[in-house]
Amino acid sequence: MTGASRGIGRACAGALAAKGATVALLARESDALDEAAEWVGGLALPCDLRDDLAMDGAIARLREAHGTPTILVHAAASHYRIQKLHTVRDEDARTQLALDVGAAERLCRKLVAEMMVARFGRIVLIGSVAAHTGVAGGTLYSMAKAGYEGLVRGLTVDYARRGVTANVVTTGIADTERIQERTRGDAEARAKLERFTATRELTTPEEVAAVVAFLCTPAASAVTGTVVEATSGAHLHNGW
Repeated sequence: MTGASRGIGRACAGALAAKGATVALLARESDALDEAAEWVGGLALPCDLRDDLAMDGAIARLREAHGTPTILVHAAASHYRIQKLHTVRDEDARTQLALDVGAAERLCRKLVAEMMVARFGRIVLIGSVAAHTGVAGGTLYSMAKAGYEGLVRGLTVDYARRGVTANVVTTGIADTERIQERTRGDAEARAKLERFTATRELTTPEEVAAVVAFLCTPAASAVTGTVVEATSGAHLHNGW
């Protein structure tokens, strides 16, 4: 479980653990990661997924502790600066894409063979409505999230017959710590975000996690190569 120290990633780790999964939690923030791992009874693996050697080390420690991993949930994502594409520096673009695209692809590439051999695997990538609507000042983010959809479709074509499913769970505006910090003390700002949803309520991390946890079960074997919208209807809003 990547991006597991807070927000949707942390909630997903808890939901998976509640279903009996042995969970390894990856994130850069070691203090928050340790707390999350203690909460779910999982293994904390501090790791910068933009660093290939660090990723390989984390995977090796995971295999040593728990054997072959059969579930990958990738929620890690960059906290990018909102700016138009022509103003993004090469270095910043490489850094963002290394996590938002490169890490997802490389994790899948490193783990899918073992899932195939086990005849069971579940890959869930946390996407965004930005893949379909675009987002002002976030061209690279939109591109990365759209890439997730191509990735799970390709994985499905190649590996579904071996028991490996791959899906994207799309979020809209989730009520994470980041959103709470942005809207604290500003009821109108929060109400404006809520109006982007059909339910007029922000999606909670736990609601997203419930969808993710189901997709990781044997009961979800028929669901693969698709995008599941856990957005409280925000994906239907045409005013982005």
